[in-house]
Amino acid sequence: MAFNRLAVIKLVEAILAAVIVFLHYETMEANSSLHLFLMTATFGGFLIITIGTFLGYVTGNGINRAADMFYCVMGAVLYITVGSMTINHFQGWTFSSGKSNQGLTKGSLAIIQGAILIVDAFFVYKA
Repeated sequence: MAFNRLAVIKLVEAILAAVIVFLHYETMEANSSLHLFLMTATFGGFLIITIGTFLGYVTGNGINRAADMFYCVMGAVLYITVGSMTINHFQGWTFSSGKSNQGLTKGSLAIIQGAILIVDAFFVYKA
């Protein structure tokens, strides 16, 4: 079991992705069906990717650097895009403040996940 800084970052990404998926399940709503599909695909898909890359680093069988960089950059772009769309959707809600707070939290965590993926891409590049 090899815990290095990349494995720790991948663990943080996987935990944050799981929290975001849970919040998405609780607040599955968007301005259009295309936005909802993009959100669901991003959150669910990158949960699987981050768990897989974390397990790869823990077992000592990490993925190729180019593929890892691709996942990090695309994940950052998608998470930041989807997070801003989520915040835009839930901003200004007055009739269901609990659900809007969860939606705003989901959007904020998605943007934070995008920033963590950028940091991860930097560490993968330096490794």
